[in-house]
Amino acid sequence: MTTKTSTAGGERDALKRAAAEAAVELVQDGMVVGLGTGSTAAFAVEALARRHRQGLRFNAIPTSERTSTQAAAAGLPLVSFAEHRRIDLTIDGADEVERGTLNLIKGLGGALLREKIVAAASHQLAIIVDGFKLVDRLGVQGPVPVEVAAFGLEPTQAALEGLGASVRLRRSPAGELFITDGGNRILDCRFGPIAHPAALEERIGRIVGVFESGLFTNRADMVFVADAGGVRRLDSARVHRGRPPILVLMGVSGSGKSTVARELAARLGWTFEEGDSLHPESNVAKMHAGVPLTDEDRQPWLEAVAAWIDDQRARKQPGIITCSALKRSYRRIVVGDRAEARLVYLQGGRDLIAERLADRKGHFMPASLLQSQFDTLEEPAPDEDPLTVDIGPPADQVAKEIIRLLAASGATQSSQVNSPSRSR
Repeated sequence: MTTKTSTAGGERDALKRAAAEAAVELVQDGMVVGLGTGSTAAFAVEALARRHRQGLRFNAIPTSERTSTQAAAAGLPLVSFAEHRRIDLTIDGADEVERGTLNLIKGLGGALLREKIVAAASHQLAIIVDGFKLVDRLGVQGPVPVEVAAFGLEPTQAALEGLGASVRLRRSPAGELFITDGGNRILDCRFGPIAHPAALEERIGRIVGVFESGLFTNRADMVFVADAGGVRRLDSARVHRGRPPILVLMGVSGSGKSTVARELAARLGWTFEEGDSLHPESNVAKMHAGVPLTDEDRQPWLEAVAAWIDDQRARKQPGIITCSALKRSYRRIVVGDRAEARLVYLQGGRDLIAERLADRKGHFMPASLLQSQFDTLEEPAPDEDPLTVDIGPPADQVAKEIIRLLAASGATQSSQVNSPSRSR
């Protein structure tokens, strides 16, 4: 190892340690804490051990035998899921973090299955990384690890290759077969830049023989990022004035609500509902016939949209639903005082939307009703706190802008925590 390489490694370790120190400040007396796996998570275990010696009392559930050994040697009290079914906070590292969404790739340390089990059982998941781990698209720096059964390894690998991956069976640096704590194998899958990580995670999960993938979408609540400027905390899109958020994509017919919503769902991993599917048959028949809907016609539909939102709220799950919501009175029914519901107004000119409607096939809303849509439209006022987005760019860019606006409005916040030079 050269002196230059050693120095660079030491600098990155200092950044990781700083991020770990910041995340560990979240731990409070009486918590059950999930302990991640890997070089960055190891710094969090060290920091937790110091706080424990200083009098902080908590229990810990490790994600690997390696972490368990480190935590036990440091005197941390270890428990299991037999004693605690839920975890208050898990602190872990990541191999890549996607800007905006905070979707992750994990598993290069080989503990991805246990890490995902622990993450799924956690009330909050805090990720600690150095700034080199932030990417615009997942998959640009390395593979997606996939933990698989040893039996039937070959057909499982073929199925992953069928998704477009270049697949390699993981081995140790010495060339020995890598075996996880659960006795499984890992296939490292290179997909290149991943446009729709949530959709890919779902497709990988449907392959027989796969236990879990290293794609962690819609999991992280916050990411502590350390770089030369200090430590920043990035909060996920789920951190909202009402938590978790439910996006209501509104706009006239032809503004691209469904296309953009699908793009958001594929990137964020949130449940998507096509609001038009909630129209009663009588409304669909009217629109097929080119007859504009009245407020009386829309009432049961708006109530159905509101009911879907309330169901997501009851489940404490984020969501995305499309709804033209053209009038303020309609939005009072759909959004009302629901803190979780956030309007996203897809704004576009009449000529552009008319052109899109002319190209749309098979939808029950004919182009002839477009004028009635604009006649009805009452654009959301500032007191409705909408996210307003221009629909001119392609759908993936519109979705990216929505995620950016969520960040700018406080749903994905970045704040200064401390700097590596001030870490203990």
